[in-house]
Amino acid sequence: MEGDQAPQSVKIRAYSPGEFPILVVELPSGGLRAVFFETGYDLGRAKTVEEDWLLENAIGRHSFIAVDPPVQTPVGSLGEYVRREIL
Repeated sequence: MEGDQAPQSVKIRAYSPGEFPILVVELPSGGLRAVFFETGYDLGRAKTVEEDWLLENAIGRHSFIAVDPPVQTPVGSLGEYVRREIL
């Protein structure tokens, strides 16, 4: 995300269950990122993922749970969302 202006909010599309949830978020531009508990859900340390990976691999093979409809939240509140809704 170097050179990109950080988005103010993202849509949470899916999460992994467990003690250290991974979130898949959609940026305002439409791109998807996997953000991690271990990094404090820092978008600067996120992994770019594709829609196919989300549907076929994360949800299809690795028991991620789709958030339907997606939840829009400020980037700085991702950890709070995890504590309130997932853990």
